[in-house]
Amino acid sequence: MRPAKILALEPVTVGTVVPQADVFDAFYAGLYAEVPTARELFLNTQVKTRHMAWDPREVYANGFPGMAERMAVWERNVLDLGRRSAGKVLAGVDRDRVGSYTMASCTGYAGPTPEMLLAKELGLRDDLRRTFVGHMGCYAAFNTLKVALDSLAARPDDLALLTCAEICSVHLRPEVTREQVVVSGLFGDAGASMVLAAAEPDEDGPVVLATHTETHYETSHAMTWTVQDDAFRMTLSPYVPLFLSEAVRPFTERLLAKAGLTPDEVEHWAVHPGGPKIIDFVGERLSLTPEQLQPSLDVLADYGNCSSPTVLLILHRILTESRPAPGSHAVLMAFGPGLTMESALVRF
Repeated sequence: MRPAKILALEPVTVGTVVPQADVFDAFYAGLYAEVPTARELFLNTQVKTRHMAWDPREVYANGFPGMAERMAVWERNVLDLGRRSAGKVLAGVDRDRVGSYTMASCTGYAGPTPEMLLAKELGLRDDLRRTFVGHMGCYAAFNTLKVALDSLAARPDDLALLTCAEICSVHLRPEVTREQVVVSGLFGDAGASMVLAAAEPDEDGPVVLATHTETHYETSHAMTWTVQDDAFRMTLSPYVPLFLSEAVRPFTERLLAKAGLTPDEVEHWAVHPGGPKIIDFVGERLSLTPEQLQPSLDVLADYGNCSSPTVLLILHRILTESRPAPGSHAVLMAFGPGLTMESALVRF
């Protein structure tokens, strides 16, 4: 594939900052009173705070809103996240050069789709090629990235814009199980946008060099995200970390082989924090150091799992806090329903 340079990346948050222990004691303790180990399960997610458009202590205190209200809140907030993040990455950019805009969100539906409304607000071309990626879950940032890469390969004089925005907080349901305690303790709300340009192989970074995808069809039961009468419902098998740990090393080696690299030659890692066990197992299988896993753990602690934009939050933290040396590399990876494994290789 032709490399693409990341010209700008901006994450944004929405809503209230919700401390994990406080929100459990104030709200979830009552909801999950019949689950004896609920508090332990909730806090073992290693999430410390989340940003939530709907603070459960307020919105769900007197019952559970219907689907129409949930979708209205989703639409209003993904537009806000997209407006602010895309506006930032387009600052100083010739917007007439943006030929492709791809947006991912799996937490709601509306038509016209949000990227169309945002394109109008942002003053993008009326012949803009738009794609909305829905219901692909935590790995959807890679789907937006691959559409952007294909667009730049076909039209290298264009720029490609992508946005991921999720409002997970609108999907709490009154289902009292251990599994739902974990789901309720993991997910937060966030967004991120990126703008890319076609690059030459030796161009200064950050440059996306390669992507790789694998779907393990036999494990499709292990993670689901379905539309119910009252909200969307997630199921998350406790065996997901084991499934992923068995596959992650050969999967990563196949990505890196495209650039003639091995895992021990990669300095930086953005591992989607589907939960702390996933980070631990991936780190163990790839022989990563605590320092290499820290950006993923920090994003999990500060934001929770925000679905599609999460890996972009981690990449932004690596860029701004780890400050990679020129010529060093990063692997980005995320996992979701399928089970699907997605990855990208970046050179700084």
